[in-house]
Amino acid sequence: MTLLRAATGVNGGPLARRRVLAAAAAAALLAAVSARAQPERARESLVKAAFLHKFPSFVEWPAGTFASAAAPLRIGVLGDDQVARDLRELAREREREGRTIEVVRLAPGDSPQGLHVLYVRSTSTGRIADLLVTVPDRVLTVADSDGAHPPGSVISFFTEDGRVRLAVSLEAATRQRLRVSSRMLSVARMVPG
Repeated sequence: MTLLRAATGVNGGPLARRRVLAAAAAAALLAAVSARAQPERARESLVKAAFLHKFPSFVEWPAGTFASAAAPLRIGVLGDDQVARDLRELAREREREGRTIEVVRLAPGDSPQGLHVLYVRSTSTGRIADLLVTVPDRVLTVADSDGAHPPGSVISFFTEDGRVRLAVSLEAATRQRLRVSSRMLSVARMVPG
């Protein structure tokens, strides 16, 4: 019995061989594309997690936002489990502005109460905007929607030339009673109105 017949249960005629070879080539191509896409998505996720970890260094919260000087910085993540995992890994190794970081994975419908940063990932800017209306002030809102900057979000991620970039809305920051550092503004795209 040939290897082809043993592997496929098909007699080894020319047509059967071509089908098996075509299927094997398609599987190899799919595996190569998938292998390339996974590291790219993992890298993008890690970049976003690093930004989320760093953002508090460029934002000033109003007095009384934190219960004490030692209170942890709480970052909520909704809609992106990979970013939550990467951020949790970064937070385990590094404090931010002298505070430990607590990463909270949120489910749809969970309250953003008690958070200092809220990251929301969705393919719908409308869905993000609807959620952001419910966020209390003093929360740095960060959106990732593959589209336009969602209304109500202080910061949003977008991709340009294969790189993760930032957009900032000063109007949303003012509504949230937050001050964004000029150093962040110098590297971000400003969102009008």
